[in-house]
Amino acid sequence: MSDNLKQEILELKRNQELIIKLLTPVFTISTVARLSGRTPQAVRDWLTKNSEPEVDFFKKGGKIIVSKEVALMYINERR
Repeated sequence: MSDNLKQEILELKRNQELIIKLLTPVFTISTVARLSGRTPQAVRDWLTKNSEPEVDFFKKGGKIIVSKEVALMYINERR
């Protein structure tokens, strides 16, 4: 199998994972970090600098939940 084909398969797998996650109504910081390839701390730092608490993200049960719009904006910005 050629390297180019392997890369395309990996990209399709990443896209499939992203589509599945888009259908999921809840984005946690760890989900956003995994999908963007960044660390949870980097996502948290970006959220505190570029979004509004209780509107774009909130804390629930010890986890930080990110709005779908902000999560997608971050994931797309970081690719």
